[in-house]
Amino acid sequence: MSLSAVEQCIFDLGNSGKVRKAYVAEPDAFLARYALDDEERALVRGEDVAELFRRGLNPMLLMGFHMGLHGPASMGEYLKKMPTLASTLGTGE
Repeated sequence: MSLSAVEQCIFDLGNSGKVRKAYVAEPDAFLARYALDDEERALVRGEDVAELFRRGLNPMLLMGFHMGLHGPASMGEYLKKMPTLASTLGTGE
């Protein structure tokens, strides 16, 4: 995974309404701007914040991405998608 390219893409989507509009209008064209592989593009398009977190992306960066696309009222939805700390440590508690 090219973590820096994914992080840049997620950052851009989370911080600019103009960027989000370009993404919503033409997701494939937008994602082509970044050095992402097919799997990374699928994770971004699928808004798979849990898997992106498991692969090392910062949860605050992911929160900005999710809430940028869905608005501040989506915080509960974001939290439901995110794994718990215990699950990421493999304790399952």
